[in-house]
Amino acid sequence: MSLAHRIATLVLVTALGAAPGDRGPANVSRAGPVTAMDPGRPAAGSLPAAAGGSAASAARSAALPPGFVTFGWVSPPAESTTDARVAEMAGAGLTLTLPAWLDAGHRADNLARLDYAAAHGMRCLIYDGRFERFTELDPDSPAGGALLDSIVADYRGHSAFFGYYLGDEPPVSEYPLLVKLFEALRQRDPAHPAWNNLLGRMAFADGAQWQSYVRTYLGLMRPAVLCDDQYDFLRSGDRGQFIENAAGLRALSREAGLPFWAIVLLVQHGDYRAVTPAELEWQVAMLLAYGSRGIGYFTYWTPAPDSVWDWQPAIIGYDGRRTAWYDVVAELDRRVRPAGETLAALTWLSTVHAGGTPAGGAPFTPDGLVAAVEGRAALGRFADSTGTSCLVVVNSDSLAQRTLGLVLRGVRRVWRLGTAVGQWSELPVCRVAGGTRLALALAPGSFALLRVGGVSGPVPAGAGAGIRLLPNPAHGELRIELERLQGAARLEILDAGGRSIWSRALGAAETSLTWRGEAAGGRSAPPGLYFVRVRGAQAASAARLHWLGSR
Repeated sequence: MSLAHRIATLVLVTALGAAPGDRGPANVSRAGPVTAMDPGRPAAGSLPAAAGGSAASAARSAALPPGFVTFGWVSPPAESTTDARVAEMAGAGLTLTLPAWLDAGHRADNLARLDYAAAHGMRCLIYDGRFERFTELDPDSPAGGALLDSIVADYRGHSAFFGYYLGDEPPVSEYPLLVKLFEALRQRDPAHPAWNNLLGRMAFADGAQWQSYVRTYLGLMRPAVLCDDQYDFLRSGDRGQFIENAAGLRALSREAGLPFWAIVLLVQHGDYRAVTPAELEWQVAMLLAYGSRGIGYFTYWTPAPDSVWDWQPAIIGYDGRRTAWYDVVAELDRRVRPAGETLAALTWLSTVHAGGTPAGGAPFTPDGLVAAVEGRAALGRFADSTGTSCLVVVNSDSLAQRTLGLVLRGVRRVWRLGTAVGQWSELPVCRVAGGTRLALALAPGSFALLRVGGVSGPVPAGAGAGIRLLPNPAHGELRIELERLQGAARLEILDAGGRSIWSRALGAAETSLTWRGEAAGGRSAPPGLYFVRVRGAQAASAARLHWLGSR
């Protein structure tokens, strides 16, 4: 399969255990080996060491526009791409288009899609068929450079152009060519990133191999966003890797100073079973709790009939007719988009799971904000630039509506986000021993974004480690004192956008250290609002810092 034309290769994997956060504990099947259908995928143990280690955000020379994106993969085929069809995509709540299934990448088709997208407030990732020539043509040669100049010139100035699509799930064997293309495009058009979707955790025998594959890509390509797909729902039993993949994306993107996107399973095909609307929302809600900046649905337009994959109707059928999924996704996006856009402006601090901990997740422990959780829930904790806390609360049960109880410390008022950014409604709460109790009724697999009080001062420390900052505000030198540090941990300094600018490992016996404004790349952190975060094996804690600059 060619480099840029790998539009949607998938992995069929034998069943692993059911995700505790998705289905009841009784629905568990035995583990089995991973088997890949695509012979071009890296085999177990074939991954090279990551290049460049943890890539700092300062190394990124291309950046995506801020915000949150929703997209359907794949888009309508070229012959069905009309103004009405793109309006239909926008009506489903999508903001970004990707190529079509087996897209030929013709320039005229791409320019038409861009024009339609601009008319409906959407943007496009563009696949151009001329990228295929680089399987034989060196991008660094005069002829290769001239071809790249031509491709860039065709799209760079269009208002709806988002970036260059360079293929799906690239194996490591394609990395050398991708490195050249990324760098050549970055030099010619730093405002529009090159993009790949990567293999998810499901394609690898263990998490270490998957993380090595992703880290290698990040170190070599220096992309503007990290994205992969993880499909957990098989006919033979669910894999139980969805949370591991989400938590891994969160950790890897933080290391690299990047936002991350993820693509979720919608359409039944091959060995993948039909999902319910609640299971679709469960996938999306969990990704929001981990701070995903983009959600993709696989798939929007149903691919052509295929005896191997046996595609069932997606959001739009192969015949071009809307299916029941269209209204499901449109209604879901009415709630997902304002939540994602709000979270994109916040700093992610931690995600924990109460009532059962899925593989790859961190268990809930009482902290300075949340004293108790009643029921099975995922809690994603965020903070705004003033230190006010926000919580994404997910009903971890995708089979039944649940009323979740939260006991919050030091909080008297709680608001819930509605279907528009800034549309907050106050919720009823009651005073109980230890704080304020909130009862939150959530549909199966559903979520709520809460603004929790108007907490002033430092973000309360969690159970993993107490954090004391002296002085705060600080100028020139900050002393960080730690309490209740249990085992090895990592301390990070995060900027107001949630990017890690400095970090170091902590030993179990450490109780204090000094930070003098050091930042990645030998720079000094400018004055501003920061978060000091300590993450251990079981919990994470954070405190808000006003940094006045180095001496």
